[in-house]
Amino acid sequence: MASITCPNCQTVAGEGTTTCPSCGNALGAPQATSYAASAAPPPATASGGHAKPQVKFDLASIGHTDRLVGGGTLVLFIALFLPWFSVSLGPLGSVSADGLSAHGYLYITLILAIAVIALLVAEALGVWKLPATSPLTRDQLLLIATGINFVLVLIAFLLKPGGYALHGVGWSYGAFIALVAAVVAAFPLAWPVIQARRGKS
Repeated sequence: MASITCPNCQTVAGEGTTTCPSCGNALGAPQATSYAASAAPPPATASGGHAKPQVKFDLASIGHTDRLVGGGTLVLFIALFLPWFSVSLGPLGSVSADGLSAHGYLYITLILAIAVIALLVAEALGVWKLPATSPLTRDQLLLIATGINFVLVLIAFLLKPGGYALHGVGWSYGAFIALVAAVVAAFPLAWPVIQARRGKS
């Protein structure tokens, strides 16, 4: 014959008993509910028994420096497709060229910008971080990438297409936006390094 054990005093009672004969605790439905709750799998457990990875964009985890680096790099990425140079053709109007068309080496800047943005987004989502075994820290990698971008953008800004032999070529708004964005992205990482070197000298 089946029996019921009181969860309060562990007294064994016969099947169908609604109250414990020793302590008066209610038996039956509450006990079944407790068993069902304890037998239920955790809500965060997948069918395979592994916890589901939670991907959540945490804006608060992005520091002030990373916001400047990420924002400047994003603007620089967009500015590469904006008009950088323009030449007047008189009554025929004017012709403009974006940064990538005017200087093919700016594709290096495009690739580095994508890499910087991808790193910052992956860290904010919590899906990937730079391994601790990396020979360079994340700030060093970001400084190298943003520094190269600044140098390339500055060179591209100063060297107009066709050199100085081609008259009438002027800068357009995209070149200025890209130069400012490159400075904004690189400066927060470069300034602490400059200060540290000044302190040692």
